[in-house]
Amino acid sequence: MGFDMHNRQMELMAKLSKRDRIKRRLTDYEAQLKAAEKLCSQLHKQLTKEQQDVAKLGKFSFMNIIDTWTGKWDEKMDKEVAEAAEAELKYNEAKKTLLDLETDTKKWREQMEDPEFTHIDADWEEFVKEKECWLRRNDSQADQALQKIADERAALQAVLREIEEAQGAGNKAFRALNKARKKLNSAEGMSTWDTFLGGGLLVSAMKYSEMNQSEDLIQQAQRALRHFKTELMDVQNMAIESFTINNSSMLTFTDLFFDNIFSDWMVHSRITEAKSKVGGILHDVRRVQDQLASKCDEVRRELERLDEKERDLIIS
Repeated sequence: MGFDMHNRQMELMAKLSKRDRIKRRLTDYEAQLKAAEKLCSQLHKQLTKEQQDVAKLGKFSFMNIIDTWTGKWDEKMDKEVAEAAEAELKYNEAKKTLLDLETDTKKWREQMEDPEFTHIDADWEEFVKEKECWLRRNDSQADQALQKIADERAALQAVLREIEEAQGAGNKAFRALNKARKKLNSAEGMSTWDTFLGGGLLVSAMKYSEMNQSEDLIQQAQRALRHFKTELMDVQNMAIESFTINNSSMLTFTDLFFDNIFSDWMVHSRITEAKSKVGGILHDVRRVQDQLASKCDEVRRELERLDEKERDLIIS
């Protein structure tokens, strides 16, 4: 096949592949965004209800006076305040996730609107018709064999590019999770001191400071894991099901930390649980990275085989 025509085909195929990859990512992020918006709405309603319950209990009523006399009012108020605080924590976390998804979705929408994709489908259809005419006039066996090699090489190069992008996203996710684990280690140390060794107010304050920083780092890890999952979707012939960090098991700070937050022992238990869970996710990410590395080596070997086959055809 003519050199110019071959270059045009490779250029058009690269643009189509890029456009389709962006489209898949946009579709995935739009679905995540829709789910996050629904969750935020539900959590906001729950937060409003819990705040109203606290306000209602604080108002004057004969029942509240009776509860105060019998000692039940403090117990009820503690319960309502704890429920309101939990609802607020969950809502704030969901809002952070929603903002992240809005930013990422906007980025993919802007990329889909890139002018280079405006006429790509029409350009491809025109090229296919032109190539068909060329093949009818130049039907040589050697040229067809070389074209087949070129097509296989282009497909493998696309796979290799997707694998390398997934590896990059996996490395970022691993680093983000590792930072979170280190901060949780520090929080666990402070919690041990505070819970079992009578650390006092200063140590308690330091413990909660470490927990707050852990929350931010876990939020960053969540975003990195979402990006990693999206990149994995583009890796052809990759068993996504084997990647166990899916939507249902995605790390959430609220689930790990809030229960009975006013109990030092329970806080210590939740920090330890969080560290263990992050460690498990790190193990899973490393396992998937190993799979990607193996797949990358396999594709590179196949590309080398095609190069050798092409040289043999040209020389013979």
